[in-house]
This record gives sequence, C-alpha cells and structure tokens, in this order.
Amino acid sequence: MINEIKNRFRLLYNKEAEILVKAPGRVNLIGEHTDYNAGLVLPAAIDKCMYFLFSSNDSNVGRVYAKDLNKQATIDLNNLEKTDSVWVNYIVGLLLEFKIKGLSLKGFECVFSSDIPIGAGMSSSAALECGFAMGMNHINQLNLGSWEIVDMSHHSNHTFMNIYGGIMDQFTSLFGQNDKCMLMNCADRSFSYHDIDLKEYSIVMLNTNVKHEHTISGYNERSAECKEIVKRLQKFDSDIKSISETNNETIDTAGIEWPDNLKRRARFVINENDRVLEFSRAMKNGDIQKLGELLYQSHYGLQHLFEVSCPELNLLVDLTRDNQHILGARMMGGGFGGCTINLMKSDCVEEITNTLISKYKERVGIQAESYFIKVSDGAHVMML
Repeated sequence: MINEIKNRFRLLYNKEAEILVKAPGRVNLIGEHTDYNAGLVLPAAIDKCMYFLFSSNDSNVGRVYAKDLNKQATIDLNNLEKTDSVWVNYIVGLLLEFKIKGLSLKGFECVFSSDIPIGAGMSSSAALECGFAMGMNHINQLNLGSWEIVDMSHHSNHTFMNIYGGIMDQFTSLFGQNDKCMLMNCADRSFSYHDIDLKEYSIVMLNTNVKHEHTISGYNERSAECKEIVKRLQKFDSDIKSISETNNETIDTAGIEWPDNLKRRARFVINENDRVLEFSRAMKNGDIQKLGELLYQSHYGLQHLFEVSCPELNLLVDLTRDNQHILGARMMGGGFGGCTINLMKSDCVEEITNTLISKYKERVGIQAESYFIKVSDGAHVMML
C-alpha cells in the first residue's frame, strides 16, 4: 500500500513526499458509549491503519487525494468552508482548528489510503483526523502534543461535523502500544497500559456489512439523552457532573418519575463502567471465561437498555451463543450496524468464522466479513 501511494503522490504532484504518517484504527474491548459520559473504556490500537504522505509548498492551497475513493480536493487555506463531501469536511474541520489556535499553515500536498474497514466501528474517521493532524503538525513544525491533537479532533467533531462523541477513538489512535490495551478514565484522562493475554483465544471482528441510515442521528440522540439525564440528576445533587459518578441506587431515587428510556440509558452506562473494571481484573487474573461472559452482558445492555444495536448485529451475536469455541461476543462501536467483537478459540478461528458467515448469509442475504486483529502501536511519523 505504501509503495502504491508513493507512486500516486509522484504522479499527481510531480515531487516526492517528505513524510509518511501511519495512524491506526482501534478495537474497544469493552466500555461502549461511556467515553462521552466521562466513564471508563478499554480500547487498543490495531494493525489496520490509514497511511498518509505529505509535502509542503509555499502557496495557500492544500491538495488532497483520497486513493480509496479516487477523489481529489483542493482547499483554500484562507477560505475554509464546509463542502458536500464528508471526508473533505473532516480535513477542513481540522484545518479550522489549527486556525482557531492562531497557527500559521503552509500549503501542502497529501495522499492517503487505508485498510481500516469503513463503517465497521473501528474508527477510520479518528485515524483520518489523527493522521492528518499529525502530518500538518510535522510539516509546519508546530510541536503540538498528542493531547492537543486529541482535543482539536474532538472539538472539530462537535462543532464542525456535528458528531457528539467522546475522546476514546482519537486517544487510542495516538496513544496505542503494541500488545497493550489501555484502561482510561475519560473524566480525568488518567490511563494505564495492560497486557493482553487471552491464552488460547483470539479477538476476531465480524462485519455485518450494514449501516443503517440513522447511525449518526441515533448516536447523537443517545448523547443528548445522556446530557438530559445529567441535568435531571443535578436537580437531585448539584455536584453530579456525569452519569458515571452515580450508581443504580441513585437512579432508583432520583429517577423515580423519569421516562423509562432515560432510566434504561443511565443503568446501561453505570453497569458498563462496572463491566470495564471487571473485564480488566479478569484479564489480569487470566479468567478468560469471565471475559466472554462480560462481552455477552455488554451486548445485552447495548441491545435492550441503550438500544443502539440492530437485527443484524443481534443475529451475529446470537449465532455465537451455542458454539463451544466462542466465549463471548458483542456489538462494537456506535451501533446501528458495523462489527461484532468475538472471543474465539485460536486454533479453529477459520472454521468458526466460515460457519458464522454462512449462517448469517442464509438468514439475511448479506455477506459478512471477518478480520483478525493484532494490537499495535499508535500513530507515528516517518521521514522519507
């Protein structure tokens, strides 16, 4: 892939690139929809990445080529406006963040390509943001730190892209380490690295290959519901800043007259935070069976309490339940489509996935895909 984008860069711009940036996607072992609730998450960077080539120029123009889409964009750095193209808007939003910080930018050329499945819940958009921002940071010698890039990407998501998520995806793409997951408290951004030792089991992703129309609107709706819950909790206790600071007893008391959907959302977040801690402890203790149980519990909550799953995701999870070589599964990511994360016996992964994919196609007529994940390092820049 790198040689392909090098050749394309040379053909498009008649020059050599100065730097290569590699930004990974991520898996989230457990802790879904908790990051924007100031809760706990347990993600890891993966070996599926987005690759960027950059060079600088003396103009006020940026030229970007998205190889996988075979699309080009020319961006006037003095006139940054929203376009009809989502991928271009991610870039324009980030460029605006540099401007907001009062930073001067050179013109640039960029080509990028990815092997992160789009719409699969592996955070290809965060890889795009982090890789592009890291490249601009480097060619302009701005010396921004990783947390600054996380914040710029997160702010752009909220103010320019109108996606009201948390910081987990960008954090993971930048801070990942080989063979490690990261237990992060999104309230204070404290985190620690933990070895991933799954014994004779492996992490396998199964992609439903569906993405329902309400993916973004549904995600933002859940975010809005959680903000409404906090407002209601603050009438009970003005010191409460997030659902993650509370417990089920508080919801029983404060939420006695709340709509049922808000009570369900709050209980999911509280229980999911508990599951993250349980998962971390079980992994440390080598209790692989417990990890699988927690994955199934998480999916139940996502399906019935937070209500962000869909029939195809539920089917893929249900198909695993009677297989003795699968310890657990759940939907992963924002929901309404995308992937399930599965804990499978390593020595029969191919046979298991083929069976699941075949049964899934029989039921819904869609060809699912499987991905075998290796945990990798976070984003980095290489001089060329």
